[in-house]
Amino acid sequence: MLTSVDLTESGLPTEETLRRYRDQGFVHLRSVLSPDEVAGFRAAAEELLAEEGPATWGASEDETQVHYVEGAWRKHPELRRLALHPVVTRIAEGLAGGPLRLYGTDVLKKDPHVHLPTVVHDDEPGLPLAGLTRTLTAWIPLVDVPVERGCLIYVPGSHRRAPEHRQVHLAGFQDYRPMEEIWPAYPFSPRISVPMRAGDVVLHDFRTVHMAGVNTDGERRLAFASVYMDSDATYRPGVQDHPVAHLTPGAPVDGDDFPLIAGDPGTTP
Repeated sequence: MLTSVDLTESGLPTEETLRRYRDQGFVHLRSVLSPDEVAGFRAAAEELLAEEGPATWGASEDETQVHYVEGAWRKHPELRRLALHPVVTRIAEGLAGGPLRLYGTDVLKKDPHVHLPTVVHDDEPGLPLAGLTRTLTAWIPLVDVPVERGCLIYVPGSHRRAPEHRQVHLAGFQDYRPMEEIWPAYPFSPRISVPMRAGDVVLHDFRTVHMAGVNTDGERRLAFASVYMDSDATYRPGVQDHPVAHLTPGAPVDGDDFPLIAGDPGTTP
């Protein structure tokens, strides 16, 4: 599954890549970023983690699933370059089939033998946005992530499950329901683990169910995630909506804080 066969000469997804993405709800592309690029982005992520006390994803510090730094692209120029990387954004728009804006980015850290498994979820209910049809996430490992280091695990085809089996919106975290309660078929659905090398990229639809295991390796897992939303998305109050809470409900989520992406592999952002 090499990049050379997954992308056309112009850097767009091939028809086979598009088919896999539409069927599975995710696609893994290898060696999208060069080793030198990865080294620079990893150093930037490490610097940002050292400067900021990372937030905790979990009910408490003792129940941490990952530590993260939110809005990383606004806090370090190298991570802005990664969020708007022309190769990654061109792939994202090619898979989405329409114009996208950058919604947000996180640096994600999963420590060995400490952090819990990442809860089974999809991204839709946690996005305070309406009018979404093609939103997706690009997840980029900045170190090698074998299975033992807590790689992502996907439920293929889960993005196509019926609306009654999705939790479309969370007004508050108290509304969260476990996946097996929302989607009774989930416990019997196949899963695919996606071990990745640093510089690979996996992109998944906002409705694709995914999770990650415990990091049982000796090194921490470090990754960068960018959410690219429909260019005409609007604000819908919900969880984690502080980046858009200044907007009136129903207002477009646009402007310099949510830039249009334009993937031209011949340019540097």
